[in-house]
This record gives sequence, structure tokens and C-alpha cells, in this order.
Amino acid sequence: MKHKLSPIIITVLTTVMLVNTLSAQQKRTNWLQEKNEYTGRWRVGVGANIVEPTAVDVQFYRLSKICTSQFAINKKIAIGIWAGMEGLLLGSLIERQNNKTWEKGSIRYGIDAKFYLPIALNPYFGFGIEGGNRTLNNESTFSPDFVARIGLEQKIAGIKLSTRSALNITFFIDGKLNKCLNVDFVYIMPSLGLRFHWI
Repeated sequence: MKHKLSPIIITVLTTVMLVNTLSAQQKRTNWLQEKNEYTGRWRVGVGANIVEPTAVDVQFYRLSKICTSQFAINKKIAIGIWAGMEGLLLGSLIERQNNKTWEKGSIRYGIDAKFYLPIALNPYFGFGIEGGNRTLNNESTFSPDFVARIGLEQKIAGIKLSTRSALNITFFIDGKLNKCLNVDFVYIMPSLGLRFHWI
């Protein structure tokens, strides 16, 4: 009787082990697929630029990875749009870099693309364009600029909102180059502010 039961027991155990193995593999595959979809989709962040310009911005970004235990995110690429006022706080630094009579407070708006490097401090570089009227030598004209920047973005706070969502707050600082395309006007200024992400 024992000899008759042995093949049955072995078959049952083998089947159970095979089912468990396939189930674990399926869960792993689903987890990897879910993670790729989670980091691969575009997300939205909103920010406040203290300088330059003093503005509000909206950023559409994709992630390279997420650390849920620290509510931290690593961006891969971001498209940003902003609108604000030029030289509102640091206008004297812009005046020193140009020989023209310039008036601060012009409304400026722009768009750029930022590319993040997957290393410590989350460095990035970016390129874009900026538009709006600018008053030079007492004449207000449309002034399109080429914009380039290089900087860092770091998490300063992470708040768990639910079991599936969190608020990530980052501080960013970069060096921003503005080169006007139709007038001899150029400056390099610091740009810094806060950005809020819901993940």
C-alpha cells in the first residue's frame, strides 16, 4: 500500500511545487511590467520660481525610478513651461551684463526640455526658448531668447497621502543663459525654486 501511495504523493508534491513556481514567476513578471508602466508614463508637477524669472511653472516628466520608502523620485526627462516677470528681484545683475537701458518686470514665458543624469544630486541640463516683450532703450519690442541651463534638483520633503500616493517636494537650482535672437542682449542668471509632484 505504501508503495502504491508513494508515486501519488510524489506527483502531488511535484505539481504543487510547479504551480507555486509558475505563480511566483507570473507575479514577478506582473510586478516588473507594472513598475515599467509606473515609471514610463508622463506625470505633472507644478512649481514656483523665485528667480529667474519670478514665475510659476508646470512640468511634464517621466521617471527613471522611484524609491517608495523615501518618497523620492529620479526623473529621466522633463518638458517645462513657465510664465513670469523678468528681473523682478535680481534686475541689477541683468543690467550689469548689458550696455543697453533695460526695464525690469517684463512678462516672459517659455518652454524647455531638461535631461536628468542618473547619478547623485540629480543633475540636469536643458535647452529651450523664451518669448515676450522686453523694454530696451525705452522701446518695447518682442524679444525671443534661446535658453540653456544646467542645475540640480533635490527632494526636501516627502509626504505619504495614501497607500498608493505621496507628495514629493523638490528644491531646484540652476544657471540659466538667456541669449536674445534679434537684439544684442544676453545674460546668465541663477534660477531657483520649489516644485511639487504627486506620485
